[in-house]
Amino acid sequence: MNIKQLLNLSTDFLAKQGIVSPRLDAEVMLADLLQMERINLYVKFDYPLKTGEINSYREMIKQRAQHVPVAYILGKKEFMSLDLIIKKGTLIPRPDTENLVETVLNYCKEDDLTEAQIIDVGTGSGAIAVSLAYYLESARVVGVDVSKIALQTASLNCEKFELNDRLKILKSDLLTEFIKREINGIDIIVANPPYLTAAEMEEISAEVKQEPELALLAGKDGLTYYRKLIPQSEKVLADGGHIFLEIGYQQAESVKALFSDDWQQIEVIKDYAEHDRIIKAVYVP
Repeated sequence: MNIKQLLNLSTDFLAKQGIVSPRLDAEVMLADLLQMERINLYVKFDYPLKTGEINSYREMIKQRAQHVPVAYILGKKEFMSLDLIIKKGTLIPRPDTENLVETVLNYCKEDDLTEAQIIDVGTGSGAIAVSLAYYLESARVVGVDVSKIALQTASLNCEKFELNDRLKILKSDLLTEFIKREINGIDIIVANPPYLTAAEMEEISAEVKQEPELALLAGKDGLTYYRKLIPQSEKVLADGGHIFLEIGYQQAESVKALFSDDWQQIEVIKDYAEHDRIIKAVYVP
């Protein structure tokens, strides 16, 4: 069997299982298995596949047919042009969250904040923390989470990109450990916390249901973690320190209302699709 035949069969099979992007997924997985760029699949349509390659690919297709996300099958996901390690039990990084990272990077560049001290709350796979440490070459970053698998995955990504000297991964329920240790004077707190409501959780796709509920659900109204994190940030940030939060596209006004009078310049930033996606605020007690 050659590449063209296997792709066609796999695409048809995945489509019948209700997979939204059957051809794309089939190509991405086969290209990864054969260690070639997707475009080269078309160049080598007539390439005869070995039995071992076909069998390995069939196992991948079986998993995808059960709505296991491609990132979990491949064990990786590209984010901010970095090929991150992804393990089941961690949230798969979304393109929307690249907006959050780029907003922090732009702020640091504009304010010449070359040696920023940054905390990434709910680091998951470490996508945000790793990206910030990678692109801000003098910044010191700490990624925190409560999930064991998240901490392990973030640590693997930290090692992969050789960031151990400037990026630390710490177990903490939001900012609890920093408050206990009386650590303050932090320049930036960044977070993509869970923000789905209970009603939204009922409507998520079969693929998203494979991701950890802990990283998605935020109570009945989706605001549980913002209610905790914003007051905690006041005990950790430096005067004039910034917080950057990813939000659901309908949550801007609700989240803004959670900031006390000690916060100024509360700004809502839109994503590439022109949806409200980020809240930026400055702590000025």
